[in-house]
Amino acid sequence: MLSKLSIIMSIMGVLFFSSAYIFTKSFELLMMIGLATLFISLLSSFSAMFKGEQGKTKLLPVAAFFILSFTLIWTEPFQIVRLLTWFKNII
Repeated sequence: MLSKLSIIMSIMGVLFFSSAYIFTKSFELLMMIGLATLFISLLSSFSAMFKGEQGKTKLLPVAAFFILSFTLIWTEPFQIVRLLTWFKNII
């Protein structure tokens, strides 16, 4: 159950993450929602691993989170600082 939830959240996170570059007016909001959704999918994937659910699909959200985070940091390193500042101001 948790592995299916993590796959769905991962797909939603990738869609939000990629649409941030298409809709530049709301870049920060879409990027923040995308990263938060990917992080939630990462947590649900780890909990599926700890519960011992069958299958290897639970590894996909972990890979998506780290690959997209690496790509963001590699191509635009100051965007992550901007997003973390946004998170800090919200919390």
